[in-house]
Amino acid sequence: MSSQPPTGPPSGPVPRPSGPAPGPPPPKGSGAPRGGRPRKRTLIAAGAAAVVLALIVVLVVSLGGDGGDDGGGNAVSPAPTDTKAAEAAAHAVATRVALAPPDWGSGFAQHKPYEVDPAPESLVRENCEFASRPSRIGTLASLQRNVTETASGIAGTSEVKVFADEATAKQYLADARDNIHRCPDQFRGKERWNGVREASPPRLPGFDELVSEEGRQVVSANGAKVNDLYVIATGRDGRNILSAYVVGKADLDAQIQRYATDSLQKMHQRLEQQPEAAAGP
Repeated sequence: MSSQPPTGPPSGPVPRPSGPAPGPPPPKGSGAPRGGRPRKRTLIAAGAAAVVLALIVVLVVSLGGDGGDDGGGNAVSPAPTDTKAAEAAAHAVATRVALAPPDWGSGFAQHKPYEVDPAPESLVRENCEFASRPSRIGTLASLQRNVTETASGIAGTSEVKVFADEATAKQYLADARDNIHRCPDQFRGKERWNGVREASPPRLPGFDELVSEEGRQVVSANGAKVNDLYVIATGRDGRNILSAYVVGKADLDAQIQRYATDSLQKMHQRLEQQPEAAAGP
């Protein structure tokens, strides 16, 4: 699956350690060395260690390593220099573009959790387990809003991701497509999905790329058997990724398809009205 289900997405990225584990304490009596020459050798050794550490940092940055899970889209372009300002502008775009319950239509209400910010990335492991991972380097904003229609039980998610550059957005979408094709049958805990496949995307103008995914959920999070159809419509416009996830009973196929297409179109119309969205890093 290429997006988090609206029926209970993970609460957020897995926290990363802030740095290497501390080393062992120095032995007793290892205070400042006496005499000029031993102290000089100590300073030289410390200076050499600092140079080696600096070289390691340069190599890690140049190779794009960030400790992310399962490779894929982690080796990407770095964030712009003024990261805080870029993130603030991107988050403002995501907040205005992501849909609220009235945007879906009458009868929709907030679904708990309503907002996931920042929303993690989806990941399908080699064993077909559906999981999540922290946002890749170059992600400026990642916001998800969840809603549900009381009468039909249809649930929907609108998700907006803004990246530092178009290359990172392209790689994200390529990884999302790879998730779709990795396993036709996927699981997470007790949940089970069958028939996961790439479908024909909706015909919407203005996008650089469009991807659509379909499948069926056959077991819910509490282990109950269900027969629900889900559709994920995703579009890329420059460095922005918009996604609409809709799930409901299989006999509501036409409504589910319509909600996914209409929601993606509405988000794109809002995106075009945001000057920050078109601005480069």
